[in-house]
Amino acid sequence: MSVKVMSLAGDFDLVGREQWMDLVTKVLKGAHFDKALTHTTYDGIQIQPLYTGADHAGDDSLPGQFPFTRGSDAVGGVWQVRQAHSRATGNSAVLEDLAGGVDAIELHIYDETSLAELQELLIGVPVTVPIMLAPGSEVAISPLCELWESWGVPKEDTAGGFGMNPRDPQVGEVVTKTLSLGCESLLVATVNAAALADQGATEAQELAGSLADGVAYLRHCEQADVDLAVAAGKLEFRYTAGVDQFLTIAKLRAARRLWARVAQACGLGPVAQRQHVVTAGTIMTRRDPWVNMIRTTVACFAAAVGGANSVSVSPFDAAIGVPDPLGLRIARNTQLLLREESHIGQVIDPAGGSYYVESLTDALVTVAWGLFQEISAGASLDERITLARSARAKDIATRKLPLTGISEFPDLAEETLTRLPWAEQGSQVSSQAATSQLPQVSHHRLAACFEALRDAADESTNATGQRPQVFLASLGPLAVHNVRSTFATNFLAAGGIGVMASEGFASAELAAQAWADSGSSLAVVCASDAMYQDHAATTVSALKAAGCRHVLLAGRPDDRWGADGYIYLGCDVLAVLQDIHKRLS
Repeated sequence: MSVKVMSLAGDFDLVGREQWMDLVTKVLKGAHFDKALTHTTYDGIQIQPLYTGADHAGDDSLPGQFPFTRGSDAVGGVWQVRQAHSRATGNSAVLEDLAGGVDAIELHIYDETSLAELQELLIGVPVTVPIMLAPGSEVAISPLCELWESWGVPKEDTAGGFGMNPRDPQVGEVVTKTLSLGCESLLVATVNAAALADQGATEAQELAGSLADGVAYLRHCEQADVDLAVAAGKLEFRYTAGVDQFLTIAKLRAARRLWARVAQACGLGPVAQRQHVVTAGTIMTRRDPWVNMIRTTVACFAAAVGGANSVSVSPFDAAIGVPDPLGLRIARNTQLLLREESHIGQVIDPAGGSYYVESLTDALVTVAWGLFQEISAGASLDERITLARSARAKDIATRKLPLTGISEFPDLAEETLTRLPWAEQGSQVSSQAATSQLPQVSHHRLAACFEALRDAADESTNATGQRPQVFLASLGPLAVHNVRSTFATNFLAAGGIGVMASEGFASAELAAQAWADSGSSLAVVCASDAMYQDHAATTVSALKAAGCRHVLLAGRPDDRWGADGYIYLGCDVLAVLQDIHKRLS
């Protein structure tokens, strides 16, 4: 009996890339292909609009097999939900998280602590719950060991880790001691690549830096006569997940392949990288913080699809201050919904086979390995990160990299959330530690530059009783000026500045008179291109004659109009807003 095989594409003609390009060329109508349809990452990787099998070098490995691109485990399944806590969040929040479904607790304790303090913070926590110390929390290692001993936890059942710096010269001795005590499952060191990302590192820089730290760790263990294959099992890699889900997925896949290559070069055999992923602190905002829920959901999804062993999600209000119960609940439930209801973890490497993801993984491996070799030869990673941060800052300033609720679609009427400041929590906390009590609070948040302007505008509002405002000299009926009036309103709102708007003026003289009556010192002319041809120059002249000190025009720069400045798509929004703030003050 023959079995008829159904071909899903059997009724369609085969189409190659050449035919596709012919159609694209017709649609572009002379526009440059690369400028119109491609973009380049901060690592210099060009993202194409179409990928085929020819774009992927090929990787026949399976999950759990060298080089572990498709996953560190052949079985797969759920990831560990690990949430961050400190003395600021307190014992009740820890217990609430555990009762709500969290699997493990990560403690952030950056100054001196004691057994008594940890007992108070963790009272009621089941002894089987893994307790990890966050990177930088080495001061809590001894008290944590004392806590486990006071709980009567057998050494072989100790679950968690110390989060030691892999470059700490003592790390090899600590690994030796944990092995001698029989703490087989205890993690000793953490390669904190997330710290590089929070400084502004690109994906490849984050990967290269993590490899350098991992190799340094192996060298310390080698000097302590620790079996390197065993030592590798005591190491955890900490990466970030951002809002570009494909870059995050490819980065995690590339990280496993790269570390497997390092292990192979060290003669360790097949070694799977253990990955803990935190939602990036750079993406969090203080303004319109509700959007952070969307950001962290995308990031958590990408971490899970990318094969992370464990994940921590930022509370949406962490950038404002100490998260409240709602923030902590949403953070853990983001993971639980993806894990228990969407069952993301039930499919191993679901992005595998995607020509785009496979190609992006290959590209990141190539760029990161080259950078790792340069770092090993003495190149400065810090200098590269500084350049990447500057490039990203430029894109944020021009809104090429838009921030929803911040540089785009800001809501000046939003209710400001207040939280207890980190600095007021705990006993003696340094200023740096106070802003780092949870790992997701970054010193280089992308939104900080625009939020500083919003803060300045709010301070002025509170001091004077009126929000800083700019007069919109809109010409013609609403249908004529609405597009640019709306653009200008959104533009100014990104800096916390309101507008004095109208239905539109029939003449330059009426617009100038209305400005004079408004009390504003600045004006923005808004109209269509056709209206500008006959009225832009006269309106600008009329406004200046009426005493307006600074006249802007919504549109591309054109010397014919005589405006003092122009606002348009692609301009340096941040610089313009900073200048307006100075003029208004």
